[in-house]
Amino acid sequence: MIHRIDVFAADPANDAHGRAVRQQLADAGLDTGRIDSRRIFYLDTDATPPQLERLRCELLADPVVERAEVVTAPPAAEAGGWIEIHLKPGVMDPVAASTEMAIRDFGIPVRQVRTGRAYRLQKPLPPEQLRQLAADMLANEVIESIHLEPVLAEHFPRAEEYRLNLRQVPLRDLQDEQLIRLSREGHLFLSLQEMKAVQDYFRRLEREPTDIELETIAQTWSEHCVHKTLKSPVAVCDEDGRELRHYDNLIRDTIFKATADLMRGQSKQPDEDATAAEAASAAPFRPQGRDSFCLSVFRDNAGVIAFDETDAVCFKVETHNHPSAIEPYGGAATGVGGVIRDILGTGLAAKPIANTDVFCVAFPDAGGRAAAAKGMQACESDRFLPAWLRRSSPPAVPRGVIHPRRILHQVVAGVRDYGNRMGIPTVNGAVYFDDRYIGNPLVFCGCAGILPRQMVQKQARRGDAIVVIGGRTGRDGIHGATFSSAELTDTHADEFSHAVQIGNAITQKKLADVVLQARDRGLF
Repeated sequence: MIHRIDVFAADPANDAHGRAVRQQLADAGLDTGRIDSRRIFYLDTDATPPQLERLRCELLADPVVERAEVVTAPPAAEAGGWIEIHLKPGVMDPVAASTEMAIRDFGIPVRQVRTGRAYRLQKPLPPEQLRQLAADMLANEVIESIHLEPVLAEHFPRAEEYRLNLRQVPLRDLQDEQLIRLSREGHLFLSLQEMKAVQDYFRRLEREPTDIELETIAQTWSEHCVHKTLKSPVAVCDEDGRELRHYDNLIRDTIFKATADLMRGQSKQPDEDATAAEAASAAPFRPQGRDSFCLSVFRDNAGVIAFDETDAVCFKVETHNHPSAIEPYGGAATGVGGVIRDILGTGLAAKPIANTDVFCVAFPDAGGRAAAAKGMQACESDRFLPAWLRRSSPPAVPRGVIHPRRILHQVVAGVRDYGNRMGIPTVNGAVYFDDRYIGNPLVFCGCAGILPRQMVQKQARRGDAIVVIGGRTGRDGIHGATFSSAELTDTHADEFSHAVQIGNAITQKKLADVVLQARDRGLF
C-alpha cells in the first residue's frame, strides 16, 4: 500500500523555503502573496499504523519546527493556488534513496519511496498562468512532472523497460551539410573537421558506426573532457588588430610554462629570444617527488604540493558554466561534487577538507522595470539593491536566459548544500559582476584535500581488480559532457535541462568514508 506523508512548517511564518520561493518569484515580477511549502513522501510499505506513526514522528519531520501528517484525502487547495512537482520515473531521487534506507534501519519493510514538493499560493492564479509559473521557475519538465492539484498515488509509475536496440548510424556517405546536421541534432557537438575524421575512420573500417560508438567518440572529444579551447592557438591583439603576442597552445604556453618555471626555481623572466614553447619544453615538469615542492602536477586528478614532512595538500578547481546557465542549483552542486571526487581520486585517495568557489554573473539589476513594460524578465525588488548596484539603464535579460539574480542565488545554494551534506565546509569564495556573463555565468568550484606524502604516487598494473562503487545512475545527466561543447542559445534551457545531473551528496559521503578506510588499511 502507498501512504502519503506531508511535512510542513509548524508555523507558516517560519517556512524559510516558502519565503525563498516567494522572493524568487518577486524577482521575476510576480506577486503571489505568502507561499506555504511542503515536502511529500510516498511510502510503498506494509507498515502497521504504529510503525507508520513512528516514521511520521521520528524520521520524516523535525518535531521542534515541523509537522508531519499522513494524508488520506487531498489537502484543501484553493482553485488555482496549488502546485505539486514530482520526479518522473527513472530519474535519480537521492532523498528517496536515503529515506528508503533509513526506514529499513528502523526495521520496517519498504518496497519503494518517492518524493515530491508542494506549494500553496495565497493569491490564486489562473491555471494556465500557474502552470507556466511552475514550468519557468519551480520545475524542470524534462525530469519532473507538474500537477495543479494534490496527488494521492495508488501505484508508482514505472519507467519504460529498456530493450537493447543496437543501431547503426549511416555516416560514410553523408555530405558536409549532413554531417553538421547530424552533429547538432544528435547532440554530438563535433565540428565539421572532427565529423569528417570520424567519417574517414569508419570508411577505412568499411562499416557504419553504432550509436554508442559515435556517442563515445563525441564524449571523449568534448570540451569538458579534452579542453579543446585551452589547447588552441591564441593571438592577443590590440584595439587596432596588431598582434601583441601569440600562443601556439594556450594552456601549455601559460599555466604549464609558469608551473615549469616555478619548479625550476626561476624567479626571473625567461630569455626574451626564446619562444614560449621552447621555454616550456626546455625543462618539462621535473623534478617531481619527495624532494620537490611540487609533488605531482598535470598527471593526476588534482595537483599536489608539499605541506610538511608528513602530509601533502592537493587542490582542484573546475568550471560548471553551461549546466549552471540552464539549471543553476544542480549545475553548481554537481560541479563541487565533481571536484570532491577528483580529490578522492588523487594519489591513493586524499581526504577532502574544504570547498571554495568563484561566481561571475551579470549585475543583479539586469532587466529593470523598463524591461517589464516590454514583457521581458524584470526585478521588481530592485529597490532593495545597494546604490552601487542600481543603474538607470540596465540591460535587458534575453529570452531563454535565467535572470542573473536567480542564478547567483541558486549557485550559492548548490555549492553550500552539497558541501554541507558531506560535512565539507565552504571556507571562502568570491563574486564578480559583469554584464557580459548574462548569457553564460562562470561558475568555478574548488576543493582542497590532504594526503599522506607516501600515498601521492599510484600505478595501475596488469591483473589488478576493479571495484565499482557509488550510487545508481538515472536518466538525468545524459549528454552533459558533449553539451559543454555547445554554443548556448535561447532554446538550450528547454532542450538540455536533462543534461544536468542530480547530485547525490549522501552517497558520495558514504563513498568517501569507504575509500579512505580502505586506503588506510592498505587494500589498494
